[in-house]
Amino acid sequence: MKIDIFNHIFPKKCFDKMLELLPKGADMHKRVRNVPSLVDLDVRFKMMDLFNDYAQVICIGSPPIEAYGPPPISTDLARLANDGMAELVQKYPKRFPGFIASLPMNDPKGLLAETRRAVKDLGAVGVQIFSNVNGRPLDKPETMPLFDIMAELDRPIWLHPARG
Repeated sequence: MKIDIFNHIFPKKCFDKMLELLPKGADMHKRVRNVPSLVDLDVRFKMMDLFNDYAQVICIGSPPIEAYGPPPISTDLARLANDGMAELVQKYPKRFPGFIASLPMNDPKGLLAETRRAVKDLGAVGVQIFSNVNGRPLDKPETMPLFDIMAELDRPIWLHPARG
């Protein structure tokens, strides 16, 4: 079996909420709206079927969750995204054997709670963070506890590049 471990997708409810929060979009947010396989499972499955014995570990694409607004907006969107990802994994385990959780990096308390919930309750195989938090570096004191939790949970962190 071939398992691609870093595939972007947007669960439908999450995508709809993203459009509601940033209706005009810009930059990457505007671009992802024009890629049907990011939301439309029929299109995605048709593409996946071109490859024999192929599965994807899925995660949210750009822009980062914190780009949609301050807490609690970002925290609620992360929960919605992770719930949707867990649902996709449960519904299509042969196609999606796992998911990488999204985190509200602009909410220090919320990101820790969502990390634990996503991994322990929803079964996330790890978390994805972007290379900065709304332009701030990742090594700020409010972000550092995430690295301790991930070490404690013995799960990887996927680092996605982001401008800003």
